[in-house]
Amino acid sequence: MIKNHTTLSACLLFIFLALPAQAQNIDSLYTVFSHSKGETQITAANQIVEYAYEQELIDSLYILKTTDEKAFINAIVYDAVGNYFSYEKVDFKKSIEFLKQALENYEKIEDFISANVQNGNIGSNYARMGDYENAVIYVLKCYEWEKSVNDLEGLSNTLNNLGVIYSQWQKREMALRYFEEAIEVERPLNRPAKYANRLASLAKEYSFVDAQKALPLIEEALEYDEKIDLPHQQEDRIAVHTIIMGDIYYELDSLQKAENCYKTSLVIFEKNNRTYYVATTLLGIGRMQMKTKNYSEAITTLKQCNEIAKTNKLLRIQRDACRFLSEMYHQLEPNALSYFYLNQYTTLNDSIFTEATQQQINDFQVKYETAEKELEIERQQNEIERQRTRQYQLIGGLVLSVLILAMLVMIVVQRTRRNRQLTEINAIKDKFFNIISHDLKNPAIAQRDALQTLTDYADTWDANTRYKCYHKLLKSANGLVELLKNLLDWAQIQTKRETYHPTSFNLIAALQSDISIIKSMAESKNITFETQLLETTIITADENMITTVVRNLLANAVKFTASGGTVTLDIAGDCRDGARPVSTGYIVSITDTGVGISPEHLRNIFRIDHAHSKQGTAGEKGTGLGLIVCKEMLEKHGSALCIESTVGQGSKFWFVIDSRNS
Repeated sequence: MIKNHTTLSACLLFIFLALPAQAQNIDSLYTVFSHSKGETQITAANQIVEYAYEQELIDSLYILKTTDEKAFINAIVYDAVGNYFSYEKVDFKKSIEFLKQALENYEKIEDFISANVQNGNIGSNYARMGDYENAVIYVLKCYEWEKSVNDLEGLSNTLNNLGVIYSQWQKREMALRYFEEAIEVERPLNRPAKYANRLASLAKEYSFVDAQKALPLIEEALEYDEKIDLPHQQEDRIAVHTIIMGDIYYELDSLQKAENCYKTSLVIFEKNNRTYYVATTLLGIGRMQMKTKNYSEAITTLKQCNEIAKTNKLLRIQRDACRFLSEMYHQLEPNALSYFYLNQYTTLNDSIFTEATQQQINDFQVKYETAEKELEIERQQNEIERQRTRQYQLIGGLVLSVLILAMLVMIVVQRTRRNRQLTEINAIKDKFFNIISHDLKNPAIAQRDALQTLTDYADTWDANTRYKCYHKLLKSANGLVELLKNLLDWAQIQTKRETYHPTSFNLIAALQSDISIIKSMAESKNITFETQLLETTIITADENMITTVVRNLLANAVKFTASGGTVTLDIAGDCRDGARPVSTGYIVSITDTGVGISPEHLRNIFRIDHAHSKQGTAGEKGTGLGLIVCKEMLEKHGSALCIESTVGQGSKFWFVIDSRNS
């Protein structure tokens, strides 16, 4: 008999669970959950959770399994059922019972985030019931935990709950402060329903102090409500916020608008069996009827409100209803009923705001102010640190930019220099090949042709003719040798093969053989060669280089001076201006009365790409390479080749060898 009964019950239970959760009552589903096991229990649990999620009573949809930890399953189910009784049934006492069980199970599985949510919901429900002593205890737990972990979503809820507590305690300034802070925290979180609630809370509080500020806030909240795509919850939320709009119109003395708001909301709450909000709406209607002195209807409305609040332990609403009834009876005619309701009001108010509760609120305020000051100090320090970091980053960026710019400039300069060097090298190469192909080739060909002619006619020429031919060949060979020497000297300098070997020697003695040769060259052209020399000139230099420079300069002077002219070699000591020495060294100068150099040629005289052949006064060949070799050899000694010249009057070439080297 028992077996048949069990089988029948199981069949009925299966049929019951097969129905959609929305078609069932959460109370019935919870009964199945609490009296069954295994798959049957999990099915009921999932239907409870699914319904709560679809109605936005909980934030996450969980799919529970029989293998899940028992505490986890209980926590999720108690959470869903607790919120169902809080928001749909508006049975705060029963909601608190389930939420406390959810809290206990969340703590068992160490889900401290969900546990904190339960603390907030429990505190909120206690506040709605008028039990501020317990409300403060749970709200304080939330605030301290959320601040420690920077939980902004939870902090938004907690700040709003604190605003509610201070509002009901009639501490308007503090209530406004908390509601405004809740909005600031909530605004960036992108939760339209929550944000609408925060706006409505602030609007409600402003209705007591500045109804003009309250009206746009509640209108904005209702605009957000219209965007929420949950018809069932949307209807309830709009009705709740419409009551607040009615309260605001009441404060603005727009009583007809206020009455329309109250009556519209009351129909919805009675239809959906929202006891708490029915009582709240009746309180607003009764208060409005009092203002219009419709005392008879006001008494009926407020007594109905009082009974609903008393039955459902809504202490705050019951307290306010008793206060209004006492005031009306006193205005009509002071009697026992006015004193009865006054006594009820006093008792309820004392039970709501006990001395212990007020002390808790005061203690919390001290903690809050201290925490806010510490937070402000921390924010300022962080801002200072951020500014310092930004300054360092800016300085670093500027330094990096300067370095990059400097590198770019260096690269451009190096590239420009390199391009210029490559251009010069290319010009040198062209000139070098030009010298080889023209200045070197032509004399060699001329010598070959002369030798061929001499070979062909040697037997027929007389001695004088052969002498002239030999002299011509010698002259050509001398020019060719000079060219080869200059080419070799220049090539060695360019390839860094011409080494600098300074030694101490007598410049006058070293030049004697060269002076004799130059003197013979000058005499053959009928040129006067003069010297103005010191007895001895000891210097420290590369003897080969310096003698080469002087020899080349003297040979050039003779080459470009016509018959009857003069070439002078002058080696002088220190130049002085009175007792003060102008320079300390030996000045070597070569002066001629030759053809001179044009300004244009003078500007480019040391550039190999501009150097060109120029015949001497007796038809001597030249390449312009000798002066370049002289200049570069002098630079090895830290000296420079200076030139002064006037076309048709002659030239002066001079340089200084510092005697301190010796």
